[in-house]
Amino acid sequence: MKLIKPSEISARILTLLDESDERVIIVSPYMKISKWYKFMNKVNGLKTRRILIEIYVRDDPDNTATYRDLDQLALEYKKIPHLHSKLYLNERYGIITSMNLLLSSEINSLEIGYATETWTEYNDLLGFYHRYIHIGEPVYCDTIAGRPAADLKEIMHSIREELKRTAKNSWLWLAENALHISTGRNNYSVSINDGYLRITACLRIASTTKQRSIQRSSLIAKKVGDLTAMKVDMHPGLKPDPKPDILQLSGQAQHTLKSTCITGILEAEAAYMMESVIRFIDATDDLVFQEAFNSS
Repeated sequence: MKLIKPSEISARILTLLDESDERVIIVSPYMKISKWYKFMNKVNGLKTRRILIEIYVRDDPDNTATYRDLDQLALEYKKIPHLHSKLYLNERYGIITSMNLLLSSEINSLEIGYATETWTEYNDLLGFYHRYIHIGEPVYCDTIAGRPAADLKEIMHSIREELKRTAKNSWLWLAENALHISTGRNNYSVSINDGYLRITACLRIASTTKQRSIQRSSLIAKKVGDLTAMKVDMHPGLKPDPKPDILQLSGQAQHTLKSTCITGILEAEAAYMMESVIRFIDATDDLVFQEAFNSS
């Protein structure tokens, strides 16, 4: 572990954000960042680069300033009881420090920090995170930039019930800034990127009909696009590890959203999101089933 001098700690944390390519883990019991513009620029950069951001804060009734800042900035977070640890990690190295993400700490406090230097040190720190930190429940914003946010649990229940009406039993869960839906036949991932709703389907195709489905993939994509009013593309496998009996279908809604992430859907856009998801799943599930039936 390498000692970080007090005056360099905040700069090293910001550099860690800059040097991330896949994910960032922020463990800070208290956060006051709405006026820390340099830090917010880094977070916005992570969003632009589609880096997964995980934030963990202290579960404490007196920690309202932290929750308010994160809610106003539409950042998802998890509350951890009794949290006092401060950790910052990307996929290559981590920092342990006494510093909370408070602008006042960056300016006034005398802090100490260490950065990992080896994979053994990094893996030890990551193991601590998985065992003790990665256990909280997601907290969803009541407001986003002052505007009412939708109830995500209610949205998930409504999607499940609507799919049930069309004889589709579904399982829904949240992971990696996306809503995941399985209908048994196929798996779907729903996310918001750059203001657009995106839905990706992993379609299970029987080995006997795989070649025919690949040959007809452009027609399947066009049909789904016509039925859903989305821009749709079909890919003959999953990269970088294509699976022999899976096709990937991706749809992007044409309507621009003000919501910034799937866990921060604005109340005014919830109905559009749900309708788009249900229409896409109905069209895709039924069309792929028909293709398989016609090929048998």
